[in-house]
Amino acid sequence: MTDHLLPIGEFARMCRLSTKQLRHYDQLGLLVPAEVDAATGYRYYSTAQARRALAIALLRKLDVPLAEIAAALEDEQVLSTHLGRVEAEIEHRRRTARALTRLLEEGLLRQEVTLANEPSRRLVVHRTVCAPEEIGLAVGKCMAAIASTPGLRWGLFPLDLDATQISITVGVETDEPGGDVEHLPAGLVAMTTHVGPYEDVTLAYQGLFAWIYERGHRPSGLAREAYLAGPEHPVTRIVIPLEQSHE
Repeated sequence: MTDHLLPIGEFARMCRLSTKQLRHYDQLGLLVPAEVDAATGYRYYSTAQARRALAIALLRKLDVPLAEIAAALEDEQVLSTHLGRVEAEIEHRRRTARALTRLLEEGLLRQEVTLANEPSRRLVVHRTVCAPEEIGLAVGKCMAAIASTPGLRWGLFPLDLDATQISITVGVETDEPGGDVEHLPAGLVAMTTHVGPYEDVTLAYQGLFAWIYERGHRPSGLAREAYLAGPEHPVTRIVIPLEQSHE
């Protein structure tokens, strides 16, 4: 053994790690001791390994998964993927905070709802398929595809979002000929208006569905969203067609 080797306990203190962590990193092949005593199995580390150990400690404090640390030590661009996850989590927390604030201000599921007879509508549409968590992005892309057509914008969505992929439709209410056309039938609907970021529209949906079920109605067909204003000050009207009694 030479002077530049340190026992595991001393090396752990120097690198702000625990001996348990060092043993785990050894098992993973992430930080292998410079020397292991054949008789005792005791681990020794070189002072030259301190930089790698300190880098690992830093990355773990930044919540970089252990499985990605080896690659991150070789290529710092790997950290951009982790940064994207962190930013997405921050945005998710911001949306959660906004939703909780709104619930505290307005009450739980206390959405103002109107029962009305909706007229039939003709839409020129653009269709796509996406994951439920990608609805906002998909709507934006569909909006871009119909940007040149004047008229009120509508979004059509399945009532059940419990699927890996869902079909959505975004269209413009217009009498202009051509394009892919969707006819929305007239009928009884329940509707409410959501004022605020589209990402928070779930609050309005939950309140609207609570109102519908409490009054003995049943949703039918596709959920409809009319985009009355936006994107700087978005206003979204949510319209849910209802089953009609044939008694």
